[in-house]
Amino acid sequence: MTVPVARREHAEQREHGWLSPLACFSDIWSARPEDEAPDPFRTGFVRDRDRIIHCGAFRRLKDKTQVFVIDEGDFYRTRLTHTLEVVQMARFLGLALRLNDTLTEALALVHDIGHPPFGHEGERILDEQTGVTFNHNSQALRIVDVLESPYVERSGMNLTHVVRRSILKHGGDPGRGAEPMPGLFLEAQIVDLADSTAYQHHDLEDGLRAGILTEEQLAELPIWRLALAEERPHRDGEPGRKAVLSRILKTSLHDIVQHSAEAMARCEAKDAAGVAQLPQRVIGFSPERAGLHAELAKFLMRNFYQHPRVLRSADTARKAIAVLAQHYREHSEELPADYRARIDQDGLGRSVCDYLAGMTDRFAMDEWQRLAAMQSVVEVPEPGPEGLQRIASLERTIGYVFHDKSLAATALTHASARSEEQDPNERLEFLGDSVLGMCVAQDVYQRYPDRQEGELSRIKSSVVSRHALHKVALKWELADKLTLGPGIRSSGQIPPSVEADAVEAVLGCVFIDGGLAAVRRIVSEHWSDLTEAASDRRRSTNHKSLLQNLTQGETGQTPHYEVLSVEGPDHEKVFTVAALVGNESLAVASGRNKRQAEQRAAREALAKLRGKAREEPTHGATAAVARDGDEDDSGDDAADD
Repeated sequence: MTVPVARREHAEQREHGWLSPLACFSDIWSARPEDEAPDPFRTGFVRDRDRIIHCGAFRRLKDKTQVFVIDEGDFYRTRLTHTLEVVQMARFLGLALRLNDTLTEALALVHDIGHPPFGHEGERILDEQTGVTFNHNSQALRIVDVLESPYVERSGMNLTHVVRRSILKHGGDPGRGAEPMPGLFLEAQIVDLADSTAYQHHDLEDGLRAGILTEEQLAELPIWRLALAEERPHRDGEPGRKAVLSRILKTSLHDIVQHSAEAMARCEAKDAAGVAQLPQRVIGFSPERAGLHAELAKFLMRNFYQHPRVLRSADTARKAIAVLAQHYREHSEELPADYRARIDQDGLGRSVCDYLAGMTDRFAMDEWQRLAAMQSVVEVPEPGPEGLQRIASLERTIGYVFHDKSLAATALTHASARSEEQDPNERLEFLGDSVLGMCVAQDVYQRYPDRQEGELSRIKSSVVSRHALHKVALKWELADKLTLGPGIRSSGQIPPSVEADAVEAVLGCVFIDGGLAAVRRIVSEHWSDLTEAASDRRRSTNHKSLLQNLTQGETGQTPHYEVLSVEGPDHEKVFTVAALVGNESLAVASGRNKRQAEQRAAREALAKLRGKAREEPTHGATAAVARDGDEDDSGDDAADD
């Protein structure tokens, strides 16, 4: 018996029988920069997809930043996991709209391969440091056309012009024989929208996991409230965060399908070539859903991407790429052979940029540390009498005596005072940042065994923040001990960031000079009050989260709050709120605003569930308002005035 084999021609015939007339058909749109004989079994876009999956730039996505640098944890998205989510969403949309799902898959797989290490911050810093205008879409095209050349007989990966043109997303001439077109094919429009939808969805989830975002914050978002209301009828009790996140994504994808199908039906274009000539997009959200996602984008920018913990990744990128770019521009002989070979044709800046952009986060950080270690063997002269006096004062303050006084002098030298004889403290600052983070993390982990990961991360972020470091600098009176350039000294005021960075440099110096145990002793003594204060702030304002953790763990239900009354004049309102689990009211409390009343009701409910008697009741408007000055409510008094 002969088993029938599906050949390329059969797949191309199926496309013509199934796909929308506006789709890109494989047999029409498979032209490449260099002609190749067609594959007997694979369509042109299947070959593109396979080449992308097997290229080195795609494999390196697994160790490149999405939002969190790779050492933040294994559960957060990387560029690779983000890409796979985009592929899944784009294929769903392509199949639903009867577009070419294989082309859609190829475009989704290739859409982020041009990203450098450390995410968008890495892109910006490469642009600054290498003298080359860097754009990750243009870099992706350069990768597939030049940098990835697996075939001896031709340059690049020789992808189809459709894929090459679509990589640019926002226009531009892909060259190499591709016909310029003002617009995007529908498959490329799908991938672009799937990209933004995917990262908004998973950044919400990662932000919640990290403890940077809370469900109380998300309750302010219309898209979250709508999903919560849509999901409730399908659940016994309140739906969990995963169910709400899934509902947001599902509803958004269905909206894209419905709205885009209607737009395709009205489209004046008759085929893919006509679509690519249109200046406007056909694939999109309905106006109502687009508005919800616009609000979500603003929320994430304000509450997630600008969070100190996320911005620390930007600091890492800035320091690492700056050092690497300077080193390889000065020592081009250390570039790999294939990058050196292109210097005459492309220029030194372009070759350095290509090499750095191809690095993973992990490799870039290893290279940074390797170069730092090489530089650390440079001999530094012993400090003079004034320097020794400053070091002695620091030793008395922190309770540690340095063996290597020259290293201590480096820790106290700002970059503005850099000289041929004296290095600044930037590299020690990098080391001290990591050592401090490890010591604080261990302390917080051991000190609070009942706290969840998100809460521990919040305490740690607060304790190692620039603000906290400046407090330590003031305590140590570092301003009088630092060696600064005349510009800073003459200004009359030292920037807090300079003093904060010096604290990290001192810890880095102690680590090299006396080991981790010496750093732990200093951190234990001088950071203990900061840690307790950060913990107390959480304890005073997070009764709602504690109640949620308790009820979800014991009953699987999420508490909710109902406003029973609002009394009093506008300037002196009293809100009375009930805390409920399911239909059971656990506690009632009042406050000067809704959030304060909810926190107090949650506190009462916690006491009731834990079987603890409270020292004084807070039920009723009079008792609640009378206690406005309590430390217990200090974080909520102005929340909703």
